[in-house]
Amino acid sequence: MYFGSQTVRQIVHDWRTGMWQPDKSFPGKDNITLLFLGKDVDLDNHARVLKTNGRTDTILLVRLDFKDQTANILSIPRDTRVRIPGYRGKHKINAAHAFGGPELCMETIENFLDIKPEEYIVVDYKSFEKAIDALGGLQVAVDKQMDYDDNWGNLHIHLKPGTQVLDGREALGFVRFRKSNDGHSVTDQQRIARQHQFLMAAKGKIMSKSVFLHLPELIDTLRSGVNSSMSDAQLMTVAKFIKTLPKESIRTAILPNNDSVYVTAKDSDARKLVNQMF
Repeated sequence: MYFGSQTVRQIVHDWRTGMWQPDKSFPGKDNITLLFLGKDVDLDNHARVLKTNGRTDTILLVRLDFKDQTANILSIPRDTRVRIPGYRGKHKINAAHAFGGPELCMETIENFLDIKPEEYIVVDYKSFEKAIDALGGLQVAVDKQMDYDDNWGNLHIHLKPGTQVLDGREALGFVRFRKSNDGHSVTDQQRIARQHQFLMAAKGKIMSKSVFLHLPELIDTLRSGVNSSMSDAQLMTVAKFIKTLPKESIRTAILPNNDSVYVTAKDSDARKLVNQMF
């Protein structure tokens, strides 16, 4: 089974020929800037999935420095107001993907922050759930009672506080939770902080040898729900590089903003942080 598909055979061949090394997968580059997007789906009046680009619920700008052995991860709140090339006025940044896919997202980020992403990875929710299930679940510390039901969006979150192993559906609820059934909401900064916590837990799981050896199978399984400008060898290189980094070499941050319902980035604070990280 491990060598059963062409994708897995190619990934294993790339590993044997050293293509999982940064100097082979990204020749001539000491660092690379990636845009990672987690996207939603659009539904019609009968709750059927429409064939649209979907909006991005998670937006991460990632800089990997192969020479200095560091990773900087900047989360951009999905409600941040920006100018999207080709569209009048200002829009929430999560609309860029809906308007024009990952390419327009990259162009919007470049215009907004003067940082040009070189590659992108887009993951849909179903693939996210499959990935966590394929990893055997993920242990995280749930900080509070989470109860939220959205029948239209088919999102049902019911988590109790405490350290526990979450399956794919539960993990998706953990990173998406913004509002409880009683109307109490959390800020996007709190939700993003939870996503950062989840990323570090995922990194810890991937570091285990038994899991890492099965990443080629995982990529093969998820390929239909992952859209990336990178080859499988490059994806494996990124995974392997992050796997080897100690926790202190990974910096996570949230783009400073005014913390309102319709977010506007704090220009001076945002510029300072972006200059430091990228």
